[in-house]
Amino acid sequence: MRLKWIEIDLAAVRSNVKAALRLLGPAKLMAVVKADAYGHGAQRISRLALANGASCLGVLTLEEAVSLRARGVCGKIVLLAPPAPAQAEEVARARVETTVDSLELASALDRRARGAPLPVHADLDYGLGRWGLPPGELHSFLKGLLRRRRLRLAGLSAHIDYVPGQNAVEAEEKLRDFHRRCALARRLFPGIVCHAANTSILLDFPHWKMDMVRLGNFLYGINPTSKEAPLKDPWAFYARIISIKEAAKGRSIGYASEYVAPRRMRVATLPVGYSDGLTMEPAERLIRLGSGLQYWGMLRGQSAPFVGRCGISHVLVDITRIESARVGDPVSLPIRRTAASSRIPRIYKN
Repeated sequence: MRLKWIEIDLAAVRSNVKAALRLLGPAKLMAVVKADAYGHGAQRISRLALANGASCLGVLTLEEAVSLRARGVCGKIVLLAPPAPAQAEEVARARVETTVDSLELASALDRRARGAPLPVHADLDYGLGRWGLPPGELHSFLKGLLRRRRLRLAGLSAHIDYVPGQNAVEAEEKLRDFHRRCALARRLFPGIVCHAANTSILLDFPHWKMDMVRLGNFLYGINPTSKEAPLKDPWAFYARIISIKEAAKGRSIGYASEYVAPRRMRVATLPVGYSDGLTMEPAERLIRLGSGLQYWGMLRGQSAPFVGRCGISHVLVDITRIESARVGDPVSLPIRRTAASSRIPRIYKN
């Protein structure tokens, strides 16, 4: 009997892929599978997405791309972050399309490319400050790419620093500027694919789908906006109760005596903690009572609030109001998917 596991509903992911394609119309879908497909399993999700209409896969690192190739994933893969120039030969060998943002990297790739020209995507930085060219330097960079004969500009990309509900006007201006620069780039490189939209941009700025949309959250049932979207959640994280104890009113529970029982309580122990990716924050700040509950599990349709501080390999939950709770019962828990430990078994449902 497993004490903790993650269930992943592939039918839900498949439904989200199809919902995305309906919204995209003629625009292409890039299925973003970085960070092990947000914890869902990059190999399984990649194959599913490509089989159901995705045009390509997006990963962050060369290592992620190489891992997919080693596992037999043959579809188009795009590196969303520029690799180091020293990785140029491995990029060419892995048969991937890569982001470029410097002529140094472009030159390294040009020297290592073999056979057909290597497809690259020039990236513009509109405020995130991670990588990418200043938009004003695009023209000179494209002129430099023309001299790298073993490279082919396949796309122009940007990741807008948009947070739903916060900087919509600014995001609209940046998307409009990016679209204008795409038109200029097409004079030198006809047929390039322009892409700046992710899940948030697609839902809040659907008129800026352009040629391709990069979707991660959407495929995994996560909607960061206030807009309605026909998404299904494929993720469920479970841990079984391994112990149940009674706690008298006024008793301190957990590390540092931070939590004091406000009433007589039944407290269950679950064998998961922050080493599994669960939150390290306590359910209530210090010894404040009666309010401020931040995290809870779900058992038989009822909430089981966290009690005290989450440990490295366990957490306590309040099951006082769930009288039927027993040792061995599974409790559904919140966890940031990309933080969930790879050691936790993934159980796939079709």
